[in-house]
Amino acid sequence: MTAKATCELLEKGVAAIFGPSSRYTSGIVASIAARFNIPHIEYVWREREKKKKKKTSPSMTINIFPANEQISQAIADVIDSMKWQKFVAIYETDEGLSRLQKTLTLKEYPIIHTVWKLNEGSDYRSMLKKIRHLPVCNIIIDVKPKNIMKVLHQAKEVNLLADYCNFVITYLDISMLPIAKMRNNVNTTVNITGLSIRENDVEKIDGLDSMVLYDAVFLLHKALETVNARNSKNKVYMSIDPIRFSCINKTTLYEAGPNIISVMQKISKKGKITGNMYIDKYGRRQRFNVKILNFQQSDVIQMSYWDFNGIHATQIKEKKDIDLHKFMKEKIFKISIKISAPYIMEVTDGSTRGELIDWKRYEGFCIDLINHIADHLRFKGVVFQLVNDRYGFYDSQTKTWHRGLIKSILNNEADLAISDLTITSFRESVVDFSLPFMTSGYSIMFSKPEKKVPPLFPFLLPLSTKVWIYMAIAYLVVSIMLFIQARMVPDEWNNSHHLCNADPEELKNKFNFKNSFFLIISFFMQQGSNILPKASSLRMLTSMWYFFTLIIYSLYTANLAAFLTVDKMDPPIKGIEDLPKQTKIKYGALRGGATATFFKNSNYSTYKQIWAVMANSRPSVFTSTIEEGINRVLNSKRQYAFLMESTTIEYNTERKCDIIKIGNVLGNRGYGIAMPRNSPYKTHINYAILRLREKGILQNLKTKWWKGGGLCKKDEMEKNKSIYELEMANVGGVFFILTCGCSVSFFIAICEFLWHIRKVAVIEKISLWEVLVAELKFAVNIFAITKPVKIAKSSNSNISFREGGLDRAVSRA
Repeated sequence: MTAKATCELLEKGVAAIFGPSSRYTSGIVASIAARFNIPHIEYVWREREKKKKKKTSPSMTINIFPANEQISQAIADVIDSMKWQKFVAIYETDEGLSRLQKTLTLKEYPIIHTVWKLNEGSDYRSMLKKIRHLPVCNIIIDVKPKNIMKVLHQAKEVNLLADYCNFVITYLDISMLPIAKMRNNVNTTVNITGLSIRENDVEKIDGLDSMVLYDAVFLLHKALETVNARNSKNKVYMSIDPIRFSCINKTTLYEAGPNIISVMQKISKKGKITGNMYIDKYGRRQRFNVKILNFQQSDVIQMSYWDFNGIHATQIKEKKDIDLHKFMKEKIFKISIKISAPYIMEVTDGSTRGELIDWKRYEGFCIDLINHIADHLRFKGVVFQLVNDRYGFYDSQTKTWHRGLIKSILNNEADLAISDLTITSFRESVVDFSLPFMTSGYSIMFSKPEKKVPPLFPFLLPLSTKVWIYMAIAYLVVSIMLFIQARMVPDEWNNSHHLCNADPEELKNKFNFKNSFFLIISFFMQQGSNILPKASSLRMLTSMWYFFTLIIYSLYTANLAAFLTVDKMDPPIKGIEDLPKQTKIKYGALRGGATATFFKNSNYSTYKQIWAVMANSRPSVFTSTIEEGINRVLNSKRQYAFLMESTTIEYNTERKCDIIKIGNVLGNRGYGIAMPRNSPYKTHINYAILRLREKGILQNLKTKWWKGGGLCKKDEMEKNKSIYELEMANVGGVFFILTCGCSVSFFIAICEFLWHIRKVAVIEKISLWEVLVAELKFAVNIFAITKPVKIAKSSNSNISFREGGLDRAVSRA
C-alpha cells in the first residue's frame, strides 16, 4: 500500500517527498525516492541503520530530526550529571525502548532496577503504585507526548511526586507542556528535568514533529532558491520544476535531486525553530543543542545545555536557591538519630532539657548541631525519630541495606540522619553526605596499669639484702684492716710538733680508729678526704677499696634508675603497628562498624594481618555494641584491646578513669549528615556547617559534650610521656634516712658538748653551770673566729660577768 501511494504521488509530479512518520514504511519511500533521485526528507526520530557492505544506489534521504545516537548521548550525560545509581524506566513504544537501550550502552551504569511499559488504556495508577514501593525513586519517562501529563498527574495522585524523587522526561519539546502549572500544585522537592531543542517560538507550531518539519520545509526552500540562483549564473540550465514519474517506466530521473540534497547539506547551519543543525554526508543531523530545563514551583529554569561536547552549566542558580529557601521555611524536617554518647543520649535525671522523642527526652552533640543548622537555615521545625538499630547493615547476598540510619534514608523515611556516622565510599554510593562536622580516626582503647604503692626505701631495691649485708661486713673489715696496718707500718707515725720540736718524745698516728672508719666511708660515698695514707700497703688497700666502691656504685646507679621507673614504663603495645607483633593481648572491634570495615578492606599488609587475626580469633573478639567493648577492656585485666574511633575513646576516657587511648590516630575519617541522593539541601547544609565551624560553635559544642561532666583528672605523666618524675613516695626513704642521720649526729654533738663542759669544769675547777653558760654564749656568737683554750675569772680583762654567768674571752675580727 505504501509503494502504491508513493507511485501515485510521483505520477502527479514532485520535487521532494516528506515523511512518512512510520518507521515501517519509511524504508519503502526512501528506496523509491532514491530510484528516481528525488530528495526524501524525514522529520521524525529514526534508529540508525546498520551499514551495508555494498550500496546499490546513492542515498537521497535527509533526516532533519536529531540523530538518534546523539539524543541517547544527551540523555546519558544528563543521567550521569545527576549521579544516578539505579533508576526506573517507563516507555510506551518500541522507539522509546530503543532509545533507552542505546543510552545504557553509552555509559557503564549499574543495573536498572526495573523497566515498565505503559499499559494500554488511560489508567496507569496500578503501575505507578508498584513503582512507588520500590527502593528507588529515579524515573525516566519516554512516552508519547499526549500521555506525559497523564503519567505525571497520576504519579501525583499516588504520591510518587514526593521529596527526593527525580524525573527525567526525554521528550525534546518539554517546554510546551503544562508541567510548570502542575508543578506549582505539588508542595514537595520533587525534581522534574526535561529536554528541549526549541530555541524560537513560531505561532501555531506546537509539537516536536511540527517544528522539525517546519525547519525541514524552510531548509528545502532555501536549497531550491540556491540551486535556482546557480542556474541563472551557469550556462547549463538544470530545471528544478517538479516532473511526473512512473513506477513502471524507471528511465526518467530527477536531475536536480542530487544537487538539491548536496546544497541542503552545505547550507544547513541553523533552523528557524530548532536552532543549530549540521547535516553530515549520510544525511543525518549532527551538532544540535539541547536545553536542560528544571521545573520549579514558580518557574521553569534552564540549568544547563548539551551539545556534542557534553553538558555546560548556564550559571542560573539564584532563582532555584530562592525557591529552595522559601520551601525550607515551610518544611518540617524529619531527622533520624541513633543513641551513641555523647552524640545522642537519654536524659535520665528527670530534667526537661533536650528533645522529646517517644515520651523520653534526649540530648547530645548531634541534637544541638541540628538545632543550630535549623536556626541558621530557618527551618520551620525539626522532628527527631529514634532508630534503635545500628547505622545500617548491608547484606551482600540480597544486595540490600537492612535497618539503621542508612535504611531510613533509602526508604525516604527521613530527610537527614545524624550520629557518629562515618563517611565511607560504600555508604556514599547509596546516600549523600554533608561535609564532615567532626573528624576522627582509629585508635586503641586499653586499660590503665594498676598503680602500686612504692616501698618506703625504694633505693634499697637495686641490691639484695644479702649484698647489703656483705657490703657492711666488707666496710667493717677494711676499716679495721686500715687501722691495724696503719699502726704496723712506720710511715704513718708522725711528729705532730715538728716545727717547734724536731726531736719529740712521742709520735702520733693520724689513723686512729675513728679516722680509719671515716676514710673508708668517704671513699664509699665517692668523696675525698684530707687524711690520706702514705705507706704503700695502705695505698694498696685503699685503692682496692676505691675500685670496689666504683663498681658497686655504677651497678647501683644503673639498677636504681630501672627500679624507680619500672612502674612508669609504657604499656606492652604503643600503637596499632604493635598489635600483630604480639599474641598475649587480644584485640577486636565493633562488628560491622566502620573500624572493622577499614581493616577488612585495607590493602596494607599490617592491617590485613590485624583483620585476619581478629576474624580467626576464637572466641570472637568482635562486640555487638561499643559499651560491650568498653566493658570487655575493663574486665580483661589488660588482656584485651578495643579498636574504635578516637573521638569516642576521648569521650570515654573523660568518664572512665581506668581506660586510656594508646598510640597515634590512624586514618582520617569524618562524621557527616546523611541524606538522600541528590538532596537539594546538601549545599545549604554544607554552608551551614562551614559557618558554624568558622564561628567556633562546633568546637564549643565538642568542649561542652566531651569535657563537660568529665570525672577523671588528667595525669600529668600522660601529657608528656618522655618525662618520668619521681614522686615523694619514691624518695621518702632517702629523706627519712637523712632526717634520722641528722638527728643522730645532733644527738652525738650534744653528748660531745656536755662531755666537753664536764672536762673543762674539772680542769679549770669551776662549776658546770658557769661553763655551760659561757660555752652557750660562745656558740651563739657567730662573729667569734678564735677560741681560747681556758676560761678565766671575772678579774681577767677579757672576761666579764653578765647576769651571774661567765663569758669567754674572745677577740673580734
